[in-house]
Amino acid sequence: MEKKKVVTDYSKLNDELLKLYDETYPTGIAGNTIRFPNAKGEIVTAVRLETADTIFLVKVSAKPKEVLTEEQMDELVRPSEKEESEEDEKSEEEGESSGNRSMDED
Repeated sequence: MEKKKVVTDYSKLNDELLKLYDETYPTGIAGNTIRFPNAKGEIVTAVRLETADTIFLVKVSAKPKEVLTEEQMDELVRPSEKEESEEDEKSEEEGESSGNRSMDED
């Protein structure tokens, strides 16, 4: 018997499927997503969720308020220039103080 195939949205999962979703993806869905075009030609991102008789493609989408700007992405991926310059200054100070001690000890 072939399993039934259903496409549904995460927000429409019942409690049983939500529990299965959490068990299937305990550390998140990164690396497990499937992308495909819907009937409107929009790209949909989904994950596979399988029960004994059904294979679900659960659509996951980012709400506009959850989408990060380029600046926010840069902040998450790279530390700000201010933080980098502070770290550089701290490293230089530590290097100078440890260098002075070794020269005095010789």
